[in-house]
Amino acid sequence: MKVQIKYRNGRLDVFDTDSYTPSQPFGDGCMLANYEVRFDQLEKGLWLQAHFYETDPRFKEDLEDDVVPVGRRAMGWRFLLAEEGELRDVEQVLVDGDRMLVRMGDGLVDVMRLDCASALLLSDGGGPSLASQLQGVVDALRASNDAMDDEAVANLAGASWEALAWARELQPLQQIEVESEEEGWMDYEGD
Repeated sequence: MKVQIKYRNGRLDVFDTDSYTPSQPFGDGCMLANYEVRFDQLEKGLWLQAHFYETDPRFKEDLEDDVVPVGRRAMGWRFLLAEEGELRDVEQVLVDGDRMLVRMGDGLVDVMRLDCASALLLSDGGGPSLASQLQGVVDALRASNDAMDDEAVANLAGASWEALAWARELQPLQQIEVESEEEGWMDYEGD
């Protein structure tokens, strides 16, 4: 993962998780690393947390033949990428080339959360919002099987009942009434 922080004064900080000095910073048992860029705690600065999953052979002891051993998550390290005071001068933060945080006026906008909220509630110009799509799919599935309740249909559509209720509350699906043309509008009226 590459994190880039661009500042108002032209300064650019680049942090690259692929460029550790040792080839395996967490040890020989590390099979998976988990990186968190903590945009949710900006009042404390911008932090990167790195955790790892160990594959210790002891995890396989006393397991049945058909049981897959679990790699255990272990807490790793926290790295301060930008101090609280430095955040006043941050113009934008990119993670793997995607804008994640951007300055608007005197404040910072979490672009990832904004993108998610806009996808949920607003049309992208090419179709309905995700909230409307969920409701439409649930209504169509429900119409095809009256025996299923909303919770079962929501689960079939890949959502929980709570997500469906939230979508309905925030953005009720609006029925579009199509004005009907007079009958016979396609009939040829010759001269």
